[in-house]
Amino acid sequence: MSGMAQEMAQEIELKFRLGPGAAARLAAHPALAGEDSVQTLRSVYFDTPDHALRRAGWGLRVRATGRGFVQTLKGQTGGDVLNRAEWETPVPSEALDWRAVKTTPAAALLKGRRRDLSPRFASTVRRRARLVAFEGAVIEAAYDEGELSAGGRVEPLRELELELKDGPPQALFALARRLSADIALVPLFESKAERGWRLAEGSERAPRFARVDPLPRALSAEAALRRTALAALGQVSANAELLRRVRRPEALHQLRVGLRRLRAALSVFAPLLGEDAAPVVAELKWLAHETDAARDLDVFIRDVFHPAALETPAPDLAPLGLRLLAARSGAYRRAMAAIDSPRYAALMFETLAWIETGAWRTDPDPVRAWRRQRPVAAFAAEALERLSRRVQHGGRRLDQLDVAGRHRLRIRVKRLRYAAEFFAGLFDRPGRERRFRAGLEQIQDAF
Repeated sequence: MSGMAQEMAQEIELKFRLGPGAAARLAAHPALAGEDSVQTLRSVYFDTPDHALRRAGWGLRVRATGRGFVQTLKGQTGGDVLNRAEWETPVPSEALDWRAVKTTPAAALLKGRRRDLSPRFASTVRRRARLVAFEGAVIEAAYDEGELSAGGRVEPLRELELELKDGPPQALFALARRLSADIALVPLFESKAERGWRLAEGSERAPRFARVDPLPRALSAEAALRRTALAALGQVSANAELLRRVRRPEALHQLRVGLRRLRAALSVFAPLLGEDAAPVVAELKWLAHETDAARDLDVFIRDVFHPAALETPAPDLAPLGLRLLAARSGAYRRAMAAIDSPRYAALMFETLAWIETGAWRTDPDPVRAWRRQRPVAAFAAEALERLSRRVQHGGRRLDQLDVAGRHRLRIRVKRLRYAAEFFAGLFDRPGRERRFRAGLEQIQDAF
């Protein structure tokens, strides 16, 4: 690449968290046969004080390698976890080169703000990379070990990146599936930049809440499902990673919210899908079940036991408190055993693979194929109408419903509320949309 000329490239990759000792097993794995290239990479990430680039979904860095310096602007395209657009160019030093910024989409966003850009955090890793041929594709397998640093805080890094250089994206998943048969691979959905930002903010131990980005009206229903499902799966992953480091009731709760949102998305978009979603749903239910007891005890202790103990302190409550704490510790051990299990790793990987390369995306059924390619705004109107009718039908004889019937109706209301959140902003009626969602929340709370 000469001078300041830059063109957008597409980076297609998968990321995985690895445990200690994984490097030796990767180096010896027959699917990764080849020679290592080893280098130390230091990357400094830049932004404005108000995080203008980050809020727009971009990351801007200068990376030092043994061969010089490269400045890169990178961001996901269309909410796609596999595809990342990037603009990169050689630069003379680790300092930000404004001329290179001016030839990227960030130039308009940063107009007049050149002096606001400054270093925010850095990553330093030792990278061992190999180019491998696998099922008709050329893939770079890179093992990174090092750390993120910001303001005196440090977070270790140990991860595998599989980047497609040439060939079909399905080959990435095929290689990862082959490696995971011998090495524990847990997909990561957050970039180094996202983790670095949390470290810089001191929020690395904060729960990860649902991220709701408005869907473009012209986006296809298929792309909308992928974006919505990936956001929910990323929420599950981020909170599971947090729970590995610290037990936080809100992190457990948000993990479960991510599971519910993903199941709701599969239900809302069911007209696009065949029967192959059933195994995915079954595994999501398994993980939710393994965390049920921990969440139930968190809520009981917070909402029932603590208020009672504060209102009427009594020695008789102390043994109950100890038993509740012991039961909660056991419930968390069960939840963490599930998160640390090979079944969880397989759940996350196979769900990601299903979202990105599943048979549903190439199902030849003419009706489902037509539905997949329709604009999401048209699909959303029909989906909301369909779900609303189900709620209305289920609530016709509310006073006659038994406990099970009320529970089913509550699930229908929750599913409709999630759908309203997924499709927020598509109908140019923001006030009405907010009132609709608020009303659904009130109905849900009443149950």
